[in-house]
Amino acid sequence: MAHVQTIAIQKLRRLQKRKRVIQGGTWAGKTEAIIGLNINRMVHSPNMDMTVVAETVPALKGGALKIFKNIMNDSGRWIDANYNATDRLYKFASGSQINFASFDSIGKAKAAGKRTHLFINEAQYIPFNIAYELMVRSNYTWIDYNPNHPFWVHEELIGEADTDFLILTYKDNETTPDFKIVEFERNRERAKTSSYWENWCRVYIDGEIGSLEGVVFSDWTVTNEVPATGLIGYGMDFGYTNDPTTMIACYVVDGVRIFDEVIYQRGLATSELARLMKAKADPYVYTIADSASPQSIDELRSYGIKITGAKKGPDSIAKGISILQEQPFKVTARSTNMIKELREYNWDTDREGKRINKPVGVNDHGIDSMRYLAMDKLVVTGRVGLNITRSNYSR
Repeated sequence: MAHVQTIAIQKLRRLQKRKRVIQGGTWAGKTEAIIGLNINRMVHSPNMDMTVVAETVPALKGGALKIFKNIMNDSGRWIDANYNATDRLYKFASGSQINFASFDSIGKAKAAGKRTHLFINEAQYIPFNIAYELMVRSNYTWIDYNPNHPFWVHEELIGEADTDFLILTYKDNETTPDFKIVEFERNRERAKTSSYWENWCRVYIDGEIGSLEGVVFSDWTVTNEVPATGLIGYGMDFGYTNDPTTMIACYVVDGVRIFDEVIYQRGLATSELARLMKAKADPYVYTIADSASPQSIDELRSYGIKITGAKKGPDSIAKGISILQEQPFKVTARSTNMIKELREYNWDTDREGKRINKPVGVNDHGIDSMRYLAMDKLVVTGRVGLNITRSNYSR
């Protein structure tokens, strides 16, 4: 199937300045449009050297690089021999090339050298000092992001003479599925009585700048290392069609809690889930699962899986959150879905904007797995309640 020429792509073609800032909501097709447009240019031009940058290598593999491969395959352009998987570098027959990279220091950004084109994907997670060193060594720069809060793009680029600025929404992407549009309409209704949903709609539907106030978890960081020892257990939340089944591992190394995303997938039958658990998990370590699904737990036991239901009780959500808030924790860089959840997990509010002692129950499946595990395996100090600070965005 050929790549769809969306309204978003048509709008991008009209941008002419050296820096092109694309702000937008979810399902706006920003990344797909930028990559698709530049693929067409690289196919026909011998002079392009493009670098696509994201926060981490796992973020690239699950995002921009995956999109690139899909577009190339769908359009019949992918040639295995042209791709160096080690360097994440693809060379076109035209002589142009594109590589996918992550930079965690100014020195590495400088050492990467010059290029004709740069694409900073999900720029709100890239520090300005690194982004600047990449931009100053690029002839042209593309930038995209969800505007969940103001950041350096708004302070340093938008409004400058050499910068184009464009807002895209799901209405610019004809491939947005009907079920997502129905979900957006439902969230519009929620926004009438909740300031949280009002902010969510502003950011993820309208592509306008929102606010990060009220994030539940702020004291956590991303680590590139997956521990070899210290595993204390797994947490699991069940899903199927609309929600993913999630399995999260917890390690404690030198007193530090480290969480790792093991499974995050929709449409898993019990037999397939059991197969994945046996392949990816330690068979001697118990999984603490959502006790609201006793049938699923019993079926997994029949496959020889060590699994038990979480011990729920009054205020179990607040209790689990409190345990997780007790001390700083780390999340592995490959846990891309869980990182996204943690960044967007907020306390709910009433219509007046007053926060209540209850999180918004959306996109929290990995966090639910963390809670089930925490209530069974981690230390409880008894502190329950709001712990609201501004997110440090896991720098």
